[in-house]
Amino acid sequence: ESIPMQTLQCYNDYVSLTTCTWMECSEAHEFLNIAMFFFCVTRNEEMTCRSYTGENHAACQNFTMHWVCHIHGCDQEDYTFKFDLTLQAELNVYLFQNVQTLPPQNLSVSSMTSGDFLLTWKAADGSQGLGNALEYEVTYKREWESWEKAASLLLSNTTSCHLHHKHLVPGSSYVARVRARPGQASGFSGQYSEWSMEVSWETPEGGLQPRNLRCLFDGADHLTCSWEVKKAITTSVLFGLFFRATPASAEEECFPVHEKALPHVPYVIQSCEIPVNNSSSQSQYHVSVKAKTEEKKIEAYKNSELL
Repeated sequence: ESIPMQTLQCYNDYVSLTTCTWMECSEAHEFLNIAMFFFCVTRNEEMTCRSYTGENHAACQNFTMHWVCHIHGCDQEDYTFKFDLTLQAELNVYLFQNVQTLPPQNLSVSSMTSGDFLLTWKAADGSQGLGNALEYEVTYKREWESWEKAASLLLSNTTSCHLHHKHLVPGSSYVARVRARPGQASGFSGQYSEWSMEVSWETPEGGLQPRNLRCLFDGADHLTCSWEVKKAITTSVLFGLFFRATPASAEEECFPVHEKALPHVPYVIQSCEIPVNNSSSQSQYHVSVKAKTEEKKIEAYKNSELL
């Protein structure tokens, strides 16, 4: 109920006078003129009256307007509040042009003998009538990554998704989800459902090799590459990023290498920015991460120690 209706009280003097009181928030009164109406049985007509006094109501943001109505010589029981504006919205809805199904159900993951993983799900109860008219978006990521950086796959005419192990980072915890919408070729339109429940799985360890090497060009003058290495070995092994701007170029090393710890996993992210000169749409860099060989020259005769 609105505050005027919540606070409406009426009482009579057992003769001919009925007094009604109600409250209205001042912030609402700035936009609407609200009046109380009642049907006077004696005069057979709808009537209204109001007179402001003043008081506060806890639910109002600013202050409360307290209204009093004195009704003489009428028998009445039904009261209503009306405002001086017509407040409404209308819409003609074409059902199959405004479809939002329920989220897909029963999302599950299973491992395959090839080392790949298979995600499967089914259309929500009540959505099966759309049949092959649905298309799906599957997103997956490692648990510590944000969904904004998740990989995304669009699928039609299927309720399964094959994830190749070469697209997954070894020794990682993954999470996936799926949502549905009417397919573009279905003749229906609408928007995506909410996301399904999430499913998680682990990829097998991949040894000590650097993993997840990836590079992104800023479109101007820097190519930023990052990779992950096992944290436990970084105290004994230094990794470097090496690159060739063209197949005929001499190999160069990128400096400096930055390092950032990953939350809850035994790996660190290392990265380096390669300066780019004279880039074109055909430019192709070859990059590699290698364990570096360290050398220290020690002249024994300058470091004698008597036994």
